[in-house]
Amino acid sequence: MQLFADVGLPRPESIYKAYPHSLSGGQQQRVMIAMAMACKPALLLADEPTTALDVTVQAQTLALIDQLRLQAQTAVLFITHDLGVVADMADRILVMCRGKVVETGTVHEVFTHPQHPYTRGLLACRPTLTGRPQALLPTMADFMQPEASGTAVKKQQELHTADLLPNGGCNSLRKKVNTREKELQQPLLEVENLQVHFAAGRDFWGRTRAYVKAVDRVSFAIYPGETVALVGESGCGKTTLGRAVLRLLEPTGGRILFQGHDLAQLDEEALRRRRRYLQMIFQDPYASLNPMHTVGEAIIEPMRVHKLYARESERRGKAMELLEKVGLSDEHFDAYPQHFSGGQQQRICIARALALQPDLLVADEAVSSLDVSVQAQVLNLLNQLKQESGMSYLFITHNLAVARHMADRILVMHEGRIVESGTPEQVYLNPQQAYTRTLLSAVPGGGIKDMMAARQRREILQTVVPATSLPA
Repeated sequence: MQLFADVGLPRPESIYKAYPHSLSGGQQQRVMIAMAMACKPALLLADEPTTALDVTVQAQTLALIDQLRLQAQTAVLFITHDLGVVADMADRILVMCRGKVVETGTVHEVFTHPQHPYTRGLLACRPTLTGRPQALLPTMADFMQPEASGTAVKKQQELHTADLLPNGGCNSLRKKVNTREKELQQPLLEVENLQVHFAAGRDFWGRTRAYVKAVDRVSFAIYPGETVALVGESGCGKTTLGRAVLRLLEPTGGRILFQGHDLAQLDEEALRRRRRYLQMIFQDPYASLNPMHTVGEAIIEPMRVHKLYARESERRGKAMELLEKVGLSDEHFDAYPQHFSGGQQQRICIARALALQPDLLVADEAVSSLDVSVQAQVLNLLNQLKQESGMSYLFITHNLAVARHMADRILVMHEGRIVESGTPEQVYLNPQQAYTRTLLSAVPGGGIKDMMAARQRREILQTVVPATSLPA
């Protein structure tokens, strides 16, 4: 239980007796980290250990891994797609592309003077807290051609410059226009005093003694064509809220109005018809895919259920089109989910969710398992679909840089409640709540200069406070 406390799990005694399915994705990841640390290994192979963690627990976990390294002289092979984490943790970096190491060097060398086009592409397509380009670089293709890399970098710099104009430049103007438009619209989704409570214990007679208020009187609205990001720590109720909005979890109380219809009051058949217009991208891609169905079948199935397109050939063509949109190809159509990496499985889930052309897409950590290049491609795709079709998103994420890039408005959730809301500029530049300021302060460095400054502060601290003086 001490290890559970060390990795930031709440109520260690309760979690010790709990089963994995009753924990959030981030909590499950923290349990795995505690298991790995229990043996005090000489070599710790950390494969994306903080991918599913919110920024505050990520900072705590990284500090714990670093403390283990310093105290026990444990070597760490840290596999990650998060460049901010690399800047915080690594002594040396190996950059891999297509199965080969294409660049190696110290953190300072690789981040300030990248030599390979692929490395330059990775650094250029990462969303940050300090800038908000209109689009991220969609793929690594431009960077794999040395003669094209300069043009691609220049393009990315121009996109970032648009956000450095006075008063936020074109993004600021666009948001003002969107705000005025929304004042004349009816909300697509209205959530009023939503509650989701779970039984926390029962007495001898089977009566519930206490409840966990996973969602506690939450209210918000989403307008047509709007992206609302929901951020907060793992276990704060984000996923529960997202599932309750789609009635995948039954709410304890409150109203969920979608296009004027109260979803909480619909019968099973009416809800099934309405669900065509509400889709979800789940946090765990493998668990949400049927291992007995091919990728093509997974994407075509919802089209069959809702009777989209007249012929099977049309559905097949649409499925292949969606695969290409999310960075896969028609060659993957007949393969099974277990043949793909976690990031590829997530792209399959995104294609399946888009197959019904929903009006509202609940994206639960939709890009948390993707590397920065594919993440950029998927985020650009979601924004493109929003512009083309007016689709709305409830974008659930613990990545605050991704939230800033995607959102028109941000909701900050803590212990089942919305504690702060506003535009990205309001929340990130002038946070009102201490909890929001804590979340922002825990984010690994934004731009390259910020990352290198954080690295230098960490190295100075290690010099001043030797490893032998750290607490056991």
